[in-house]
Amino acid sequence: MGFLDRFEKNLERLVNGAFSKTFKSELQPLEIASAIKNQMDSHASVVSRERILVPNHFKVSLSSADFTRLRSLGARLIEELNDAAKRHATKQKYQFGSALKIDIAVDANLAVGQLNVVSSTEKIEVEWTPALEIDGQRYIIAKERTTVGRDASADIAINDTRLSRTHFEILWDGQNAGLRDLGSTNGTKVGGKAVTETALPADSVITAGQSQFSFRVIAKAVGSE
Repeated sequence: MGFLDRFEKNLERLVNGAFSKTFKSELQPLEIASAIKNQMDSHASVVSRERILVPNHFKVSLSSADFTRLRSLGARLIEELNDAAKRHATKQKYQFGSALKIDIAVDANLAVGQLNVVSSTEKIEVEWTPALEIDGQRYIIAKERTTVGRDASADIAINDTRLSRTHFEILWDGQNAGLRDLGSTNGTKVGGKAVTETALPADSVITAGQSQFSFRVIAKAVGSE
């Protein structure tokens, strides 16, 4: 159990930016974690139904006394704060636009028990990657034309006897996506409507055979793994 967990039962207040305690008690690590989580919640941006972006850079300012005392925890403090932020992001289904970074510094204007947290999002270059999801499995769309069907010759082969051998294809030009039915026996629906060829916005639901697919467009930092 980390030291953040040991303080959790004693925390009885939410932290919102700079605050001051009535009795000026020493600041505890869990209160820093709570302030970071609050910044994440306050600055979350809904990009799509499946993507909520939050700031990835947090600058934490402490009083000189609190900074000196907590510095004795060394790298473990930052590690625990990072873990707490990532757990919160996972729980709330948040995504960071880039690598999470937490900095701690001294602010001579703060008294013992006070802190200030400022969050920001690093401007990064991203590339958009299309993907098709079905039954918890994600297939990356890596070509201009990607076929889907029950036959092994399809780029994405699905075990569904009501699918045609090559049922439909996803078209991708690097920015926009489309779908084309390939003369299937049972037809293809997008958003519940039968189609032969149509534009394919992010988060579209595709129904073919007995299968239901979700089309996603995922943001990925250029150069990241």
